[in-house]
Amino acid sequence: MRAALVFKPLALAAALASLPALSGAAQAQPDWMRQCAASYYGQGSDTHCHQAYREGLAAVLTGSASDQSGAWGYIDKQGRMAIAPAYTDARPFQNGLAAVSQGELWGYIDAKGQWVIKPRFASATGFNAEGTALAEEDDRDVLIDRAGKVIKTFPLGTRTWGFQPGQKLASMEVPTPPRLFNTATGKAAALPEGVMALAAPTGGYLPAQSRDTRYGGWWGLLDKGGNWAIAPQVLRSMEATMRDGDVVAVRREREWEFVDTRGESVSPDRYERVQLLAPGMWLAKPAEGNTALLDGKLQTVHQFPVEYLGLQERDGWRYAAVPGMTLLIDPAGRFQLLPLRNGNVEISRGQAWVYGAPALADGPQIDDAMDAAAPAISATEEAAEAMASPPVAAEAAAIDVAVDAAALAAAEADAAPDVAADDASRTPHQESADDGVLFQIYAHDGRPVLDEATVLKLRDYQINPLNLSRRTDPRVADAPLALLRPNDYEQPLGILTAAGKIATNPDWENIDTYDVTMPLVVRTKDRGTGAIGPDGAWAVPPAFSNIRAFSGPYTWARKESMNRDDALLIDARGKTVPIPADVAREASKLDGELLLYRAADENRQRRWGIWNIRRGAPALTPAYEHIEEFEDDWAKVEDKGRWGVVNREGRWVVPATQAGAYDMEYLGNGLMLIDEPEAKRRRTGYSESAYRLVNLRTGKSSEPLIGKPEKLRDGRFLGELADSSAVLFDAQGGATRISDGRPESKEQYEDWIYIRHDDREGAIDARGNMKVPAIYGEFNPFFAQPEGLARANVGSGYRVIDQNGRAVLEKLGDGTPLASMRRIVFGDEKDSASIMTDLQGREIARIAGRYAVDDHNASEGVVPYSNADGKYGFIDAAGKRVVGAHFDQLGALRNGLAKARRLERTGKLYGYVDLTGRYAIAPAFIWADDFREERAMVRRDRLVEFIDTKGKTTALFGVLCDTIVIVDAQDRQSWPPQKLSCPEAADLEPPVPDNAKAE
Repeated sequence: MRAALVFKPLALAAALASLPALSGAAQAQPDWMRQCAASYYGQGSDTHCHQAYREGLAAVLTGSASDQSGAWGYIDKQGRMAIAPAYTDARPFQNGLAAVSQGELWGYIDAKGQWVIKPRFASATGFNAEGTALAEEDDRDVLIDRAGKVIKTFPLGTRTWGFQPGQKLASMEVPTPPRLFNTATGKAAALPEGVMALAAPTGGYLPAQSRDTRYGGWWGLLDKGGNWAIAPQVLRSMEATMRDGDVVAVRREREWEFVDTRGESVSPDRYERVQLLAPGMWLAKPAEGNTALLDGKLQTVHQFPVEYLGLQERDGWRYAAVPGMTLLIDPAGRFQLLPLRNGNVEISRGQAWVYGAPALADGPQIDDAMDAAAPAISATEEAAEAMASPPVAAEAAAIDVAVDAAALAAAEADAAPDVAADDASRTPHQESADDGVLFQIYAHDGRPVLDEATVLKLRDYQINPLNLSRRTDPRVADAPLALLRPNDYEQPLGILTAAGKIATNPDWENIDTYDVTMPLVVRTKDRGTGAIGPDGAWAVPPAFSNIRAFSGPYTWARKESMNRDDALLIDARGKTVPIPADVAREASKLDGELLLYRAADENRQRRWGIWNIRRGAPALTPAYEHIEEFEDDWAKVEDKGRWGVVNREGRWVVPATQAGAYDMEYLGNGLMLIDEPEAKRRRTGYSESAYRLVNLRTGKSSEPLIGKPEKLRDGRFLGELADSSAVLFDAQGGATRISDGRPESKEQYEDWIYIRHDDREGAIDARGNMKVPAIYGEFNPFFAQPEGLARANVGSGYRVIDQNGRAVLEKLGDGTPLASMRRIVFGDEKDSASIMTDLQGREIARIAGRYAVDDHNASEGVVPYSNADGKYGFIDAAGKRVVGAHFDQLGALRNGLAKARRLERTGKLYGYVDLTGRYAIAPAFIWADDFREERAMVRRDRLVEFIDTKGKTTALFGVLCDTIVIVDAQDRQSWPPQKLSCPEAADLEPPVPDNAKAE
C-alpha cells in the first residue's frame, strides 16, 4: 500500500510532467500516447482515450510506446480492468452490448467481453431498448437485431448515427436528388434514378453523376431527353466528363484521358487538367510540362510557354494572353490564335479589343504555331470566311485558327521594307510602346472590325473608347467606338465609327468620352458647339455656345447671346422645340420626351409634375412633393408624404403607400422590389427582410420574398419564398416555384437552372420505419426525453416538433425543449428575453436576455440561466431561481451535482455544487466533465482521473515506464497486468490474478 501511495503523487506525476517538453523520451512516444496523457478536447467532453461510464463500464485506451496504436478495453467503477484491451476502437455500452472494432470491422460484445456479433460491419452503433441497432454493411446502412440478422437495408446514400441512449427514434439523413428546371418551358426535367449531381452541358449533353457508393459515384452523360446517352459504368469518370463529338474527356485514377463513346482510350497521353474550349479545341495540361492547345484529333496546335493558362471570361468572350501568343474565343465558340509579343484583351460593348505588337521575330515557337495552322488557312481572308458559319464537325474547328498577324505583317512589309532591321534596333521602351497599340477589334460574332489600312492608320492616334451612357441602349449598333486624338497635334481630332472607319474634322476641338449619348456633342475650335451622327457628319450644326448631352430625342442648348439662366430645348437636328415659359423656367431633369418641372399650386407651394414634350401637355400635373429620375419607363413619386410609382403616361402603377423611396428598388425589365415589413421572417437572433416583386406592366404582385432576388440572364430573377423554397421570375414577372425548401445551391446553364439540395434529416423507429419525414435540415437537440420533443430546422428557421413530426406551439416560433422539465424556452427578440412555457404555451417565467437559458444543459428538473452580468444559476420548472446567479460557468445537474467555476472566489479551478448552491466537491480540477452514473472525469495536476460523488478518486491514468498505467480506487496498479520493469516502478506490484476478464 505504501508503494502505491508513493506511485500516485510522485512517480506517475513526474513521468507525465516531462511529456510536453521536446525531450528524447517525449519524442519517442507515439502521437496516440501523447494525446492520452496530455490532451483533451475541452470542457464537457471525453478525452482522446477515456470515455464516460455507461452501464457500469467506461472504455479506455491503453498500451506502451512500442505499440503503433493503443488498444481499447473497459474498466469498472472501481477502476479495475473488466474487459481486457483488445479493440482498435470502442463505443459505450448501450442496452447490454457495446460496438467494438478489430482492424477495420465492427462487431458487438457483452459486458463479459464475449462476442455476441462477430466483426463484419464497416461501422456500428448502439442498440435501442427494443433490440435493434444500425450498422453499415456493403456501403449501406442496415438495421440489425441482437443476433446480427439484417432486418432492413436502407437505400444507398442514406446515413444515420444510430439510436442514442434513451431514444425511441434515430435520425436518418436521406439524400435529396438534384432538380433540373427548364426556364423556357417552365417544366422540370425527369432525371434517371440515382442521379446525385449535374454539371454544365458539354457537346449537347449533360454530365450527371450516378450514386454508386455511399458518398459518390461515376459520371456519365445524359441526352436532351434526360436519358443516359453514355452510362457512368462505361466512362468510369471520377469527375464531370466533357464531350466533343465522339471524343470524351474522363478522369480516372487522378489523371485525365481521352476515350471514345464506348469508354475505350483513344490516346496514350494523360493530363493533370483538361478543358474543352470549343468544338474541336481542347486545353490540356500534362503532369509535367506546359499547357497545350489540342485540336479535335487531339493533335497539338500550340504549346504555351506557361504551365497553367489563366483563361478569363467576360460578356461571353474567353481569352488568355501569354508572351508570344494570345488565345481569343468569341461567344459562339470560334477561336483564334493571335501571335502577339505581349497581348492584352479588353471587352467593351460586346466587342473584343486586342492590343499588342505581332511577335514576328520571336523565333521557332511562333513559326511552329503558324505552321500548325497553315493546313487549315492560307490567309486572313480565308479565316474570316470560315468564321462566317459555325463548324459542322469537331475537326472543322481548326478552320477557325486565324493568325491575323500574317496580313498585318504583309502590310507592314509594304510600308517599311526594312522592318526587320528596325526591330533589331528597337529599345525596350519602344517595344513596350508597341505592345500597347491596338491590334484589332473583333465583333460579337468574331469578325474583325478593322481593315489592314485602318489598323496601321490608328497607330497615329491615342485611342479612347467611348463609354455609353446608361440612358443609351448598350446594344446600339451605330454609336462611334472611340475618340481619336492624333499623336501629331497639328492633325485633326477624329472618331472611330462603328463600321471601323476613321472620321476626322479639322474644326473639332473636344469630344467627351464618358456617359456618351447620340448624337454626340462636339465643341469646335471657334468655341461653337454642335452634335455629330454615327459617321461624324453634323446632325446639329455648331451654332450654339453650349449643348448638354442628349437624353433621347431632346436636349438643352444655349446661344452666345442668351442669358446664363436661359436655355433652348432642341431636337436631334438642332431645331428649337417650343414649351411654355413657366415649364421652361422651372424645368429640371430631361428624360426622352418627358421633362420634370415644378409649378406653384393654389397654395403657392412649388410642386413637381411631368411635361410631355411631344404632346405639348402635362403627363403628370404638378401636384407632388418629389419625383425621382425615370428608370426605364417608371419613376418614383412622393404624394402627401407617401411614395408610389408612375409610368411615362403619368398613370399610377404602384399606389403611393410606401414610407420612402428607398422602400422600392427597381430591378429592371419592369420589375420593382417593394418592402413588405409585415412578412419579415424571424430567425434565431435576427430578422430577415421581406419584399414583394411587382410587375409594373401588369400591376401583379408576388407572394412575399425573403431577401432580395438574384438576377439571372435574360431578365430572369431567382428569389426565396417564406418557406425557403426557390421561385423563378421570368422577364414578364411570372412566378414558378422550382424547389421544395431552401436549395444548397442554384446554377444556371443556358435555359436550365440546376437546383441542388442538402441532404434532409428525418427519424426512424426501432423497426426502421420513417416516423418523422426527412424534410428537416437538422435536429438540435434531438428529441429531448422524456418529453419527446425536438428542435428541428425547417429551412426558414427552427420549430419544435413531436416524435410524429407534428409542430408544437408553431405560432411561438423557434423554441427548445428543456429535458426532464416538461417545459419549452422561446426567445423574445423584441424584448430581448427568454420565455419559459409549459407544453400548452402558457408562460411560466420570463428571464432577461435572448439567450439567458442554457437549454442544452437542462437535467434533473433544473436548467442553468444567466443574468445581465453573465453569471449562472439554476431555475426549476416552476420558474423559481433555486440557485442564484453567482457562477462564471455551470454545467448540467447530474447525480445531484453540477460542475461549476467561480473566478473571483476559486480562480479557474472547477468544483461541483449541489442545489443549495454550495460546493459539495471543492474546486480542485483544471478541467471537469458532468457526472454520469455517479462518476465524473476530471483533470487534477494534469492527470486524468474519475471521481465519485464524494470527490474520491476511483481511477487514475498516467504514463510510467513508457506505458499507460491505471490506478484503481484502492490506489493499486490496475493495468498493465504485469510488473513494470523500469527503476521508477521497482516498488510497484502488478494487479492480483484474474483482475481482467476478457475472451
